[in-house]
Parts: sequence; structure tokens; C-alpha cells
Amino acid sequence: MALLFTVLLAVSAAILGYFLIDFSRREFLRETEAAIDIEISMLSSLTESQAGLVPYIEARSRNGQAARFRYEDDQGIWLAGSLDPLPANVAKITEGILRFDAETSQGKQAFAAKIHTFSDGSRIVVARNIHELIASYDRLKYLSFLIMALMAAVVAVSFAISYFVVSRINRIGATAQRIVETGDLSQRLPIDSRWDDISSLSEVLNGFLDKIEELINGIREVSNNIAHDLRTPLSGLRSDIEALKGRAVDDQQIDALLADADRLLAVFQALLRIANIEKGKRGQFMRRVDVAIVMGDVVDLYEPLAEEKNIRFEVNMRSAAGVRGDRDLLFQLFANIIDNAIKFSPPDGVIHVRLTADKSRITAVIEDQGPGVPDHEKESVFKHFYRGDASRSTLGNGLGLSLVRAVADHHQAEIVLEDASPGLRVRLSFPPYQ
Repeated sequence: MALLFTVLLAVSAAILGYFLIDFSRREFLRETEAAIDIEISMLSSLTESQAGLVPYIEARSRNGQAARFRYEDDQGIWLAGSLDPLPANVAKITEGILRFDAETSQGKQAFAAKIHTFSDGSRIVVARNIHELIASYDRLKYLSFLIMALMAAVVAVSFAISYFVVSRINRIGATAQRIVETGDLSQRLPIDSRWDDISSLSEVLNGFLDKIEELINGIREVSNNIAHDLRTPLSGLRSDIEALKGRAVDDQQIDALLADADRLLAVFQALLRIANIEKGKRGQFMRRVDVAIVMGDVVDLYEPLAEEKNIRFEVNMRSAAGVRGDRDLLFQLFANIIDNAIKFSPPDGVIHVRLTADKSRITAVIEDQGPGVPDHEKESVFKHFYRGDASRSTLGNGLGLSLVRAVADHHQAEIVLEDASPGLRVRLSFPPYQ
């Protein structure tokens, strides 16, 4: 395809160059012949009176350099005009038009001439100075050659660009085909330059493949974690149910079984909530929400639980900190963070809850005095079912911070885990309501 495009462009350039040169040549000849024919027509009108023709020729020969004449009888004897004798270097331009060089006040210049025979057998040679016409023709011819050269350069550059683009597109297609055939999402498009749009597209596609690979690996990891984390409670539930076969069942045993089933359902409900948030299915609930009010409600809800461990809250929040969000999801986000803070804080500890706002960001900070999170686990704790070393002995399903990350991303908020020395500081930064 690139070769066909190049051939068509080259043929077009050749046709254009030929047309320009041929057109300029035809115009040059037409203008020259028309000027000479006008002179001949004027002279023909004077042939009835030879006494009138000769003085006209002599006057025209004296008064200008643009025209030259030679008037002779039927025997070739010179009668009037400045062409005596005729120049020796006469050449044929086209049928009926001659060319020769003659001396002028500006040096030797070119003339075009036609020979006209009158009815009495006498002849006249009418010559026209074509020096300026030839100069214009030469300039146009050089310009035509320059255009053809530029078109040739355009052809070469176009072929190079076409070959470059087609080869890169074929390479993208080949990589995609290999991924489809092998299912290996680790393959990436090679990038050997940074200046062209194809390389920019390859970078975007590589990022796209990175995201797909990350999502696929996340799905596999979640599937493995679900199988691992739910196998034990499901096996226990099955064993408990099987043990009841053939026995009288009391309400206490039924309640225990229902509690086990509720815990399993809670895991799946949390997964569904996270999936719905990540897919943006709650976008219709987004409206202006005051973060200070939501955080205050969460603190009020968890104060009784904190008092059981002699944990107190230190709250410092600025009111009217509005964001565009889903109030229920924001409530769940802060509830999960504060629940973890209470869970990991030591007795008699303090949980700091702060909220600041300016024109560019609204920042919420929740800080506890627990064991904190090691640096190598700060990104992993947001994965589904991940439980760090400090949380192995606590109740939970490893989905709390996954839900926090999903809600934060849904609200375009940045979440950062920091060391509080001791404890963990969770910093959430929201864009203000627009």
C-alpha cells in the first residue's frame, strides 16, 4: 500500500512538471507569434504604396530595439530594414518561426522571426526581440524543475513515513496476534523512538496491557484468596450441618449455623459492593457532601466501642468542607478506617481525627497508636483478602481497606498510609466540590 501511494505520488509529480514546462513553452510561442503577426498585418496594409512601406520600416528600425526588419524584392535584393545581411546563425523554433541572435545596445540578444511574402513577390522578415520572454520561460522552467525536485523529496519522505507507519502498525498487529494466540499478557509493544505518534500510541497500548494484566492477575489472586479463605468456614459449616443429621436441633445450634452463613454472605456482599463501586454503578448518588458532618457521624457511632477499650477521640475538623460524593460510601470509608484504628489501638490510646480544607484540596487524617503497617505492606493492604502480620490474630475478612481504596478512587481521592511513630496515619485528600 505504501509503495502504491508512492508510485501514484511520483506519477502525479511527473505529470505536473511536464504540464508546467509544456504550458510555459506553448505560451511563449503563442505570445511571440502573436506579436510578429501583428507587425506583419500592419505592414501588409502598407504594401499598396511601396513609398509608404519603406519609410515605415526605416522609422521602426531607428526608433526601437524590440523589432527588426528586412524588406527585399523577389530577387532577394535588400530594399529596407536593419537586417542586412541576415544573421548566419538562424535556427528553427517551430514551423514558420525562426530564431537568431543579434547585437543590441544591451549586447547580443535573441530574436524570433517570420518571413512573409507579399503578392508582388517581395518578402519581409519581421523579427521580434524575445530576450525577456526567454528569460521568463527559463525562470518558469527552473521553477518547474524545482517543483519536481520538491515533489520528488515529498515522494521520498512520504514513502519513508508510509513505510515507518505501516511497519509499526504491522508490529502492533503481530504483537496483538501473539497475545491472542498465547494468552501471554506480559508481552509488550517494542518502542524504539519517542518522536512519532505511533510510539505514543504504543506507550498508551502498553499501559493498557499493563492495566489488563494487573486486572487479570487481580482476578486470579482474588479467586485464589476466595478459595483459600472460604474453604475453611464452608468446610466447617458443612461439618456442622452434617453432624446434625438424625439429631434434634435446638435454636442455639441453628443460630450458630446462621451466624456462619452470615459471615460468608458478608464476604460476598463486600466483594459485590467493591465491584459495583469500581464499575461506577453508584454515580447517580453523587452530590455535594460535607465531609466534616460524615466524619462526625462516624466518630459518634464508634465512640461507645472505643470507650470499651478506654480509647478516646481527639477531633479537630473544619466544617463546610464540601466534596462531590456519595454520602453512604463516604460513611463506609471512614467507618472502615476508624474501625481498624480502634481494633489495633492499645487500651488507653488516642485516635486523632483531623480535617483541613483549602481552595485546592480537602484533607482528612485519621491517626492511631497501634503497631502500624510496615513499608513493604502499605500497598498490599489494599488488595482483596490481604491480611498483614499484625492482623492475623484479629477478626476480619481482609476486604475493609479494599473497600476504602475503591471508594477513594470513586471520589478521585488520594489515599496515603504514613508512619505515626507509633501507629498508622491514614491521609485522604479530596478535590473540593465544583
